[in-house]
Amino acid sequence: MIREETDLGCGHNKAKYAGKMKYCIENGLDFNLYKLGSRGIKRRIRRNHRIELEIKGKSLLTITKEAQEIEYQ
Repeated sequence: MIREETDLGCGHNKAKYAGKMKYCIENGLDFNLYKLGSRGIKRRIRRNHRIELEIKGKSLLTITKEAQEIEYQ
């Protein structure tokens, strides 16, 4: 399940995250995973699922899709 509603905070955070959230909705990504960044996603998957995710040479879009498959099995 992709989380649809989230609080973007106030001020600068809203401006920073609004475009990224729209991008995630268009591509079917989980915004809460996407905003962690590639290293944050790698740490989360390693900590929660004990799986080492390879991030070298991959885009954030690809990494997020792979992480979603693992998170929402």
